[in-house]
Amino acid sequence: MAFNTYATLKTSIANWLNRTDLSDEIADDFIKLTEADFNAKLRIRQMEQIDTVTIDSETETVPTGLISVRSFYLLLSSTKYPLEYITPHNLFEIRGGSRSGRPRSYTIEADNETEQFRFGPSPDTTYTGYLSYYKNFDPLVSSTNSSGENTSNYILTNHPGIYLYGSLYHASNFIGGIDPDQKQNWLQMYIAALERCENNDKQDSYGGAPVVQRTD
Repeated sequence: MAFNTYATLKTSIANWLNRTDLSDEIADDFIKLTEADFNAKLRIRQMEQIDTVTIDSETETVPTGLISVRSFYLLLSSTKYPLEYITPHNLFEIRGGSRSGRPRSYTIEADNETEQFRFGPSPDTTYTGYLSYYKNFDPLVSSTNSSGENTSNYILTNHPGIYLYGSLYHASNFIGGIDPDQKQNWLQMYIAALERCENNDKQDSYGGAPVVQRTD
């Protein structure tokens, strides 16, 4: 059957497994494990996000779903001032004098389960930062809700094999008695689906043109 929503994906996974008793595991384990896995592995254009960050204190909460920062800068009077990433230890050292002013550096720390930016120097006024970063794909949910969460996303619409074969592979680790060859086949099909996604992104980005190294 065709599947392009959360509900039809779950039905397809159950059909491929020939099981009717794994509804909770499919939703709560297999699909979520697949989402965590491809979010950790893929870095494609559809994961790129640009946000503005109000910087008016030494720490600011990082955006939800942030995987890694691509660029971060302040914009003042049409001039860009890049923020340099440094380690938490190095930021602690340069803040020894407790200076305040225009932030020049930042790091990322964890406060319990919440990640936050820490800036140095501490801002002396309110600044606007422009943050380009890779963001996790939103997880699938059972119905569209007021928070904008949807029953589908880019991966399910354009590369459904990633969800299907990834979920089947994770299911094979849960279900006893799966043929090892079948398990390996699902894994290889999952890997191939990830590679197709990445290759399509590269093709769309560069149009097949060779990458030329520039020289001064």
